[in-house]
Amino acid sequence: MLKRILILLSICYSCVFAISDLEKALQFYEENKFSKAYNLFEKLCKKDSAKSCFSMAYMLENAQGVPRDLGTAYKLYNKACNLGLSESCFNMGLILKNQGYTNESILAFNKACNLGDVKSCNNIALFYEKDQDGKMATYFYKKSCQLKDAPACYKLGLLYEKGELIKQNIKNSLFFYSKACNLGYAESCYLLGRYNQLETKDLQKAKIYFGMACDKKHKEACAAYKELNSKAVEIY
Repeated sequence: MLKRILILLSICYSCVFAISDLEKALQFYEENKFSKAYNLFEKLCKKDSAKSCFSMAYMLENAQGVPRDLGTAYKLYNKACNLGLSESCFNMGLILKNQGYTNESILAFNKACNLGDVKSCNNIALFYEKDQDGKMATYFYKKSCQLKDAPACYKLGLLYEKGELIKQNIKNSLFFYSKACNLGYAESCYLLGRYNQLETKDLQKAKIYFGMACDKKHKEACAAYKELNSKAVEIY
């Protein structure tokens, strides 16, 4: 029993030092002591510290204390990506995209997207939108929207409203505009205000949405709110 406790304490002791080593490396980096930081990141990366591999890759990509080496940076990003670090998958995607490897970049962004990286989901969605593939664009914008990305929810509202790449569906459009508005996206709140003002003729609800957008400094919404206010439209 005592032997087992000692083993557990030894493991915990090692974990504490692994964490403090990473913090020390990050401190070196913040102090622009790049050589010391890189050497410590390298030791930790060999022990499968994803953040350390990522940091090495970033330093190599941006020539911070070491010569620029995109090939090695890519390999290190790939290792950190396989260890589950979404930022590394995203940076891999950017390198591949900038090198003209579009399909490979999509695969890297997809890995990051599946790990919850909103930027990557949106990158893929935008790619498919430009490629006129509404089904795939919608799929990836929905993944971003589910991760509470307001611009992605707004984009879904827009796609469903226009009905150019996907079948027009006003109900779905309003649903996603509402999600974006609740996440603080002013344009969505404004559009919901206009819809209630012009389509349903619900001026009370319109004023609420205009007010929400105006709070976010949306000029047209503020003007619309002022107009309804002059007509003595009560919110409650």
